Parts: sequence; C-alpha cells; structure tokens
Amino acid sequence: METLALTIRLDEGLHELLIAELAEIGFDAFMEEGDELKAYGPVGAWREIEAKLMGWLRARLVEAQIKVEMLPEKNWNATWEASIEPLDVGRFVIAPTWANLGPEHAAKELLLIDPKMSFGTGYHESTRIAIRLLERIVKEGDVVLDAGTGTGILAIASLKLGARSALGFDIDTLAVESAAENATLNAVGDRFEVREGAIEVVPEAGYDVVLANMVRYRLEPLIPQLAQKLRSGGHLVLAGLLRSEKDHMMTVLHPVGLEFSDETEENEWWGCTCRKV
Repeated sequence: METLALTIRLDEGLHELLIAELAEIGFDAFMEEGDELKAYGPVGAWREIEAKLMGWLRARLVEAQIKVEMLPEKNWNATWEASIEPLDVGRFVIAPTWANLGPEHAAKELLLIDPKMSFGTGYHESTRIAIRLLERIVKEGDVVLDAGTGTGILAIASLKLGARSALGFDIDTLAVESAAENATLNAVGDRFEVREGAIEVVPEAGYDVVLANMVRYRLEPLIPQLAQKLRSGGHLVLAGLLRSEKDHMMTVLHPVGLEFSDETEENEWWGCTCRKV
C-alpha cells in the first residue's frame, strides 16, 4: 500500500501540537529534522486532510511550507527506529530499548525512553535544557510534579536524580500510556504515578519541584496554578521557551510569588528555574 508523506516546515515549538492533530486524522509515524516535521499515514482523502491541516494552521496564525508525496510500500516503523541514536545529556545517556550503546556511554546513567510514534523522540533542545536544570536542584527525597509529562522523561530523570516520588499528568491517553511504560522500563514504576487530564486532576499541593516543558502559549496560563502546587522554597522548572521570550516571562513570574534563580539555553531555546518565595 502506498503511503501519504507530508513534509511540513514550521516552528519547532509547534511540532508536538501538530503531531497530536495529525494523529487524530490517521497519521501514525513522525520524524523531526530541525524545523521540518515529516508525517506518514495511509493514503486517504487528501482534500479533507488538507482542509483540516490548513484550518489548524490558520487558527494559530502560522505559516508553513508543505510538501506532499505518495511513497511506495515500506517499513516506516523500522526507518523511524533507526533514526534514534543514544544521546548524552548531563549525567545521563538517553536511549530507546533497541539502541546499541557503545563504550563511550559507559560512564553515564542510562535513561531508557521508548517514545510513541506520536510524541517524537523526546530529544528536543527543551528536554535537554530541563534535564540540565533538574540536575542542579533535585535533592534526595524530593516530591516532583511533571505537567504535560509526555513520555515521562523528565519525571523519570528526577527520580533517578534522587526524588522520592513523582506525579505526571497529561491530557493525551497515549502520553499517559507511554509515560507508564517508560517508568517500568526504568524500574521506577512504583514511584511514578501518571494521571490523564489537565492540572485539575492534581488536587495535591506542597511539591518540592514542579516542572513544565511546553510552548509558551500553553505554559503561560498555567504558571499561577503551577506556582500554587509548590511548597514555600520549592522550585519551578520551565522549558520549551524561546530565548526571545525570556524578558516577557520574567514579567510573569514575580506576580505569582516566583523568584528567578537559574537559567540555561541551547540554540534558540531557553529554560529557567524559579523559587517560590
């Protein structure tokens, strides 16, 4: 059977959202290369797919370059898996279960992440930024909340850094399943709870660390609620933001009782840690 292949060039920060949208209309394999998102799915009614895709872009005032191809039958899952390589981030080496780890990774702690096809690889700059920030603040015995947990990579990293327990939540069923599976792979399933839904599914508060790796227009409205989940002196770790958004985000933190304490960046991406005063 032929495969419908879309190559869409747009802001990397929108990739995860668009992946979720395309998955809803039948696409089941995705690859990210810089600002290009490649989506693969069964051949169907292109006009209907095009209308939904263009409607999604217009609703967000986003311009994108789109290339459409019909490809001969191929094992796209094997192609996708082969594209994911082990990656050193701080004290960790992040790898899927099928990767072959060389001796150059021997000194690193293994973080096994098998990403679902609809969630990308999880190796985005913002993920690396968040892990580096977490390494500086997570202490033995901390209790962690992970907003929009996705594959669960950040919560699992926190547990491997010494946190006592972590709770992750996500509105996507596949994300919840993915995070739970990855927790089991990393032998932290007994300390990592995953809930499906928005922040309302977390009535608890008093967390030592709250983390959120998401694009600004999703993150900013959540910051007051995330701040409420922290204990006094606790830390909020934010990633998924652009360097150009730093000055604006600084104006958002202080009014909700957050004090900027640390930052790091990679390419055009930026993240920070704030302390609840």
